[in-house]
Amino acid sequence: MPVKRGFTLVEMLIVVAVLVTLMTITFRLSNIGSDQSRRNTTISKMQRLENCLSGYFAAFGSYPPVKLHGSRNIYLQVNNQGIQNVDGQEKTEIWDWTSIGSSEEYRAWRQVQAACLAQPVACSFPFSSDYDPAVKAVSDQIVRRATSGETRYKSYWEDPSTKARLSAGFKSSSQVSGLLIGKASKSDWREVQMFQFGLMSFLLPRYLVMMRGSDSFFGPQIAQWVNNNALPCDPFDGNLYSAWTTLKDKATASGKNAKQDQAHVANIPSQAVCARWMPNLEKTCSCNRPTTLFGIDVRDNNGSGSLRTTPHIEMYAPNGGSGDTTSDQYVLDSITVLDGWWNKFYYYSPPPYQTYVIWSGGPNGRTFPPWISREGMDSKANKCIGLWTEDDIIHMSN
Repeated sequence: MPVKRGFTLVEMLIVVAVLVTLMTITFRLSNIGSDQSRRNTTISKMQRLENCLSGYFAAFGSYPPVKLHGSRNIYLQVNNQGIQNVDGQEKTEIWDWTSIGSSEEYRAWRQVQAACLAQPVACSFPFSSDYDPAVKAVSDQIVRRATSGETRYKSYWEDPSTKARLSAGFKSSSQVSGLLIGKASKSDWREVQMFQFGLMSFLLPRYLVMMRGSDSFFGPQIAQWVNNNALPCDPFDGNLYSAWTTLKDKATASGKNAKQDQAHVANIPSQAVCARWMPNLEKTCSCNRPTTLFGIDVRDNNGSGSLRTTPHIEMYAPNGGSGDTTSDQYVLDSITVLDGWWNKFYYYSPPPYQTYVIWSGGPNGRTFPPWISREGMDSKANKCIGLWTEDDIIHMSN
């Protein structure tokens, strides 16, 4: 009777080695495919934005005049919220790191990123009462963190009026406005960011998108809205609107006359012109709620409904100087376009707005501003910047 021979130890090791090699190759190939898919998504979204920008240029003779929401100075320090220091304190020694992901590199990147976002893509605005679940989700997070003893939220929770408001879960936008009024009369973008007039506020009909909040947000005490928007005429009768609240009531109308009232706003020339390029934004924008504009559903349903994903919900402290206080925080809604890695796009267009650069930080999520020359920088800085920009995806105006 023949003796059955089993595998020797060497043969077993060879089999294991082959299996590990095959698994490694398969894993790498899947990663390559996934990365290429994300890259294709990024390029596709970038091309859609470029089509919108070309339409805007054809209509107005310039690219969107996005104002600076901060400084382009990469050496300006930022607080824990990533907001640049209003006192202009600088930190120039930021290149003392060797690998992406280290604490030193992250601090340097946060500082540079704030400058890269000086002309943001996102438009932001206060939450309205028609989407209270999102506001409640944020308030619930604050309550959970405060009651668990997180220092940053403790003082916020101990304030009696704030505690009552949070316990109620922000039942309406008027309760959110209690955190805003008296804090938002200034117009320094770095200090108060109630409204962010980024690129999307020009490519979308902003009156239909950004006027969802309380009437108090559009009164004369809110400098950011009133000083950066001119009251239009009613396109149906040619009469100048007397107040922003009148226009807001039509923009946010509901009921049987909603379409007729909203048509007054949609047909304002500055809003109606957006219909030309709106098909390019179909299922492209990241936003919390379903958003249909001129019959086009612009919401990217691939994960954009996640309430915990920035920049759909953001909290800012108007004091700007300290990252450890939350006593003055408030909640913003936002609409933007994110790249294939769900990171923010970056935009740069200097006056007189005849050119632009739009780009993605790529897989590593890092980048460097195109307006700063690297020729005068030392080898250490250039090495760090090279690691940041090696996978960037960049498109420029024709």
